Amino acid sequence: MKDSEYTQTRKTAINALNHWATTGLGQFTMCDIVSTYLEASDANRSSIGGEEVILAHRKIAANRLAINCIYALSKEELSKVDRELEWIASDFLM
Repeated sequence: MKDSEYTQTRKTAINALNHWATTGLGQFTMCDIVSTYLEASDANRSSIGGEEVILAHRKIAANRLAINCIYALSKEELSKVDRELEWIASDFLM
């Protein structure tokens, strides 16, 4: 994936998170878009540590999305985003 495609995927994920947090609409679409971003960020890349390392990489990538949402969301909306990102990041284990 080119840098421009990766950047566009990240921006799309941020926009989907902001839209969902402020309106409550599009939760499943947002989850799909965030999962696509996590794939694009190579957070699922296997390494020596196995599932624990993959989970840590997914949480780091998800936290980057949350940081990018700070400017646009209220405290309550950001808390909602944090909880949802935690669930999405750990969803690969299920």
